[in-house]
Amino acid sequence: MLRDMLGNHPQIKVLDYMLSCPFHEFTKQQLAVGSEISRSTLDKFIDDFLEYELLIKVNSKYAVNSKSEFIEDFFNISNKLVKIEIEKQESLGEQDYDEFNDAELDEFFDEIPDSVDLDRLEFEIESREFYTFSTDKSTKNSFELSI
Repeated sequence: MLRDMLGNHPQIKVLDYMLSCPFHEFTKQQLAVGSEISRSTLDKFIDDFLEYELLIKVNSKYAVNSKSEFIEDFFNISNKLVKIEIEKQESLGEQDYDEFNDAELDEFFDEIPDSVDLDRLEFEIESREFYTFSTDKSTKNSFELSI
C-alpha cells in the first residue's frame, strides 16, 4: 500500500514488504525477492535502515523494529491507505451494473473472431500463475506457489 502513495522506489518496496509481515525475520535474499528488487540494490541502503533503526538485525536476518517511531508512522500510513481502499471497494458494490440475459451474452461471445482460441488463452494465463521452487535439488522436494 505504501507504493501507491509514496512511489515504486526500492526503499519503499522493502518497507512495504516488511510491513506486510512485521513479525517475520528475513534474509537479504528473501527481502530482495519479496520486495522485487535486486540484492545489489538492497545492499546499497540496508545499512541506512539499520542506522535509522527501521530494521534490526537478528543473527543474519532482518526484522522490522517495532519500537521505531518511524515504523509506527509507516504502519499508521499503511493502515489509513488500507481503510481508503476498503471504502473504495465498498462503494464499487453500490454501483449499478448492466445485466445481460443469456441471449445477449451469446451474441456478445459470437462476436469473438474464430481466430481467437479462448481455451489456449486461458491455458497460457493459467500456466503463468504457478511456479515450482526446488528447496533441495538432491531430494527433489518442491512446492507450488499460486500467484
